[in-house]
Amino acid sequence: MLSFQETQIFKTYIPWEEEQGFGQSKPQALCFVSRFTKNEFISSDAMSKLRQKNPSAIRTPEEEKTPESHLMDANLILEKSNIISPKIFNFCRDARDTVFTKEIDIKIWSKSLGQDMTAMMSTIKPSYPAKYNNCKDVNDLSKACLCHYHICIGWYPCGLKYCRGKDSTGKYVSYRCGIKTCRRFMSFDFVARQKMFCLWDF
Repeated sequence: MLSFQETQIFKTYIPWEEEQGFGQSKPQALCFVSRFTKNEFISSDAMSKLRQKNPSAIRTPEEEKTPESHLMDANLILEKSNIISPKIFNFCRDARDTVFTKEIDIKIWSKSLGQDMTAMMSTIKPSYPAKYNNCKDVNDLSKACLCHYHICIGWYPCGLKYCRGKDSTGKYVSYRCGIKTCRRFMSFDFVARQKMFCLWDF
């Protein structure tokens, strides 16, 4: 996961099913680019103070976030993604044709970044997911379909932690005392150009 200027990028690698024999030697890469709100952002100063005394320990999140569902209704044109964030191209270059975003996010970025709407909309190709059947209901491996992909982020820093205590006068005050950790389940729906690129969805 990578975030930059209210842009959130999830990249995942999916190994090919060897028994399917499609002649693919590299894992399939998927990139999901979306907005996140400022209240989800932790400053670099706060993150620099995060220390793990035992990095190999299995961490337990303090909070489980509400599951999120994202309909990625557009393909992001990688060569034009610099308008949104200079990080997207390098981070998603091995995904290439499988970089997905939301048309509504493009419009919001246009306003927040002060970009011309025409220029921003030229960075995507709408995919119109409602026109496609779910991949699990499609038999033809060469046919485009609506794919569902699920991600679980088991443990991540999700906000500042505040504690209550007394100051020198005995008055109760709230002060920053660490970083809160969370777990989150996310699902992404997008149009796969062929069912063979969505074999996990059944």
